[in-house]
Amino acid sequence: MSSKPLLAALAATALSALIFVEACASGPAVHHAVADAAPDRVAHAQAVMKSSYCAACHPDLYAEHEQNTHGRAFTDEEVRLGTGRFSQGDCIVCHTPRPIFESGIGMNPIRRHHDLEAGITCMTCHWKSGVDYGGFQGGADCKAAFDPRVGQVEACASCHRNHGTPYQWELAKNGKQAGHECVDCHMPIVERPVAVGEKPRAVRSHVFPGARSVTQVARAYRYEAKVEENEVVVSITNAGAGHNFPTELKQRSLESVVVVRDGEGKEVARSRMVFRDPYKRPYGLTLQVNTQIPSGETRTHRVPIAVADGSVTCELHYKYYFPIEDYHPELARLLEMRELPFHGLVPSTQPVESAPEVRIVTPDGIAPETAGVANLVDYARPKISKVEVDVPQGDSQADIDALVQLFQFPVLQANLEARKRLSQIGAKAVPALVVALGSWDNKTWNQSMAVLENIGEPAGPAVADAMAHPELYVRLHAYELLGRMGWKADRTKVLAHLKAALARPNALDRSVAALAVGALHLEELEHDLEHLLGDADPDVTRGAARALAHLGVKSAAPAVAAALKRAMWDETRRDLAEALARLGDPSGVSVLLAGLDHRDDLVRESFFEALFNVTGRHFGYEPLAPREERQVAIARLQGWWAKEGGVSALRPAASVPWKVNSEARKLVDAIGGSDGSAAPVDDDVARARLIELGEKAVPALTLLGLKYPAGFDVKRAKLCGILAEIHHPDAVPALIATLRDPVVYVSAWACAALERIGDREAVPALRRYQNRLMSLMAHGRFPASAGTPDDLVAQALKARLKLGDETAQPELVSLLLSPDPAAV
Repeated sequence: MSSKPLLAALAATALSALIFVEACASGPAVHHAVADAAPDRVAHAQAVMKSSYCAACHPDLYAEHEQNTHGRAFTDEEVRLGTGRFSQGDCIVCHTPRPIFESGIGMNPIRRHHDLEAGITCMTCHWKSGVDYGGFQGGADCKAAFDPRVGQVEACASCHRNHGTPYQWELAKNGKQAGHECVDCHMPIVERPVAVGEKPRAVRSHVFPGARSVTQVARAYRYEAKVEENEVVVSITNAGAGHNFPTELKQRSLESVVVVRDGEGKEVARSRMVFRDPYKRPYGLTLQVNTQIPSGETRTHRVPIAVADGSVTCELHYKYYFPIEDYHPELARLLEMRELPFHGLVPSTQPVESAPEVRIVTPDGIAPETAGVANLVDYARPKISKVEVDVPQGDSQADIDALVQLFQFPVLQANLEARKRLSQIGAKAVPALVVALGSWDNKTWNQSMAVLENIGEPAGPAVADAMAHPELYVRLHAYELLGRMGWKADRTKVLAHLKAALARPNALDRSVAALAVGALHLEELEHDLEHLLGDADPDVTRGAARALAHLGVKSAAPAVAAALKRAMWDETRRDLAEALARLGDPSGVSVLLAGLDHRDDLVRESFFEALFNVTGRHFGYEPLAPREERQVAIARLQGWWAKEGGVSALRPAASVPWKVNSEARKLVDAIGGSDGSAAPVDDDVARARLIELGEKAVPALTLLGLKYPAGFDVKRAKLCGILAEIHHPDAVPALIATLRDPVVYVSAWACAALERIGDREAVPALRRYQNRLMSLMAHGRFPASAGTPDDLVAQALKARLKLGDETAQPELVSLLLSPDPAAV
């Protein structure tokens, strides 16, 4: 078939995809080395899913992908810090998504559990349903192997709708109204070979320029500044963007600053106008006003001049992270600066209006990048204009629908009130809530699940029926929810629906249903789960193995071990190795030990968490420590396993019931302040409840709470205090890592907790912490917030002594007798 008619027919919606397809169809077949190394069709199909697989034919596109925000979606350090290393919320789903055409175009995607470093892969956007990639060889195969809808706005909306950009495009004069789509600006056409050996032609760039691109931002706006009579008039027009300017992230801001000086250069007036979307809202039934500039519109900043002669400085600042300082070298950019002299004006008597200049104060004065730039606005909590949100109080169908719609509102109290009211309505609200399980929006489906869980037994039959729903997302969330609820009153129906789900063609059905089988303890489906250990999809294999481990099916260990040998993804191997250990088979522990030196920080951390979960041993290992320090602990762990490893070295897996873990996580999110996503709590009440939960709260405290950015210093300190009261040994690795906290007093709380728990393996970390204190004292950089320097050093020495380090005793005596603690 000729490529030209095809290109002409679909150019308006999928030009980028079709250019790619056309080039591949005429290009040479490649990847023979990959195919030869993995002749099995299943293994080859998984190899094709790698972005690096595409590099052989498309090295330039692959290079662009590797450096753009899609390719770096998982590895970007700012994102990792802002999401607590992806421990918070659902950020991970758009940063490591499965193919969007598998989960449904325009739907918030489902997270991928393997190949995490690749972030948003080539196949996230190009994968096509029904294609057998097991025999894919490139070249002519490309013609029918990829979904042509990849260039549509709805495809981009799968993730970007969360922050409103597609909705802005719908109304934009330079967006939909002008016939423009996302790819027109963010994937511009360039002339070059699209594949190795091809002649140059028109292809779509894969750089995806955005806020960090100087030229892209310059195209978005028009700026004018002048003196009219006795006032400064600054006009900012969104002249080129097909959406608001700025758009997308809540952290972005555009700020106009006008400074008026008299004839002697003395500042007499200063005014600031800020354009941003608050998005993260403080607690209350109010919706903050979005001041971004819509496409094609102009905003005018007027400042009265109260002197006859002088000058005006007009500046336009673009902030990557509000409210960073105007001239930050990395996180802000000065777009415009104009100097306007004036003479002989009639001074104005009008007041100068200005948005406040929000200044952040980080704990101990640490750098914003260390505190967590994505959360700067949460530390500063600026005042924002608001409008009231109406929460329906009736129980009509219209009221129920309106309450469900409130789930999409980025106003926490409105969400909570809607959930409360729907829970009160009860059974009458269940049908609408089941429909909402199929929403495109993760906020909606998550809250619908929470309300259905609260309603409980009356919702059970409808949720069970939803497992056979024609819509994929309704089914997926019904599987998960039923597992949470533990509902199997109609066991026959539940078994039938889940058995059917385990055989459905969509891998998402099989993987999520497998986990539900485990959560519901449906022993009748153990054979079906074992069969899925040979599934072509690694996430299905993972789900089956975890379910079998949860069920304690020890007879499945050989099949899990065989799946581990076949697994090609690091994360899949980790999950299968942990499942094996939970089944009493230690053969996978060597895989977990090897993962302690993984190149990626977060994948490495997950290997350690799995190892610690099944053995309870750490030897002072810190996943994020310098490699030479990690290697010391790895050597000790390897030596211990070589000498003592085996079934007896495994421990029963810690299992916290879903409801208990959910409660603990909510309390941890809220205590000591949050990013606006958690309802405020009385910290003393939350502390008491977490201590009451005891060891069941430790996973939430360590795997969520202590991963919050350093700017949440009050939270982190309070959590260390709670862990000291619980004094469970499973908290030790997280507390050891917290000794490195950039906020010294938080480290002091971690030190106190370690002293209380009493694990000798923390001694080397306590020595490093003590040396850090001594260094700060010697250089006069000890923060006042941390307390008295010699008290903290004495605390560290006392902790070492209690943990069995006798060398601390003479040091402590010397400290107490020395007039100069820094000399110890």
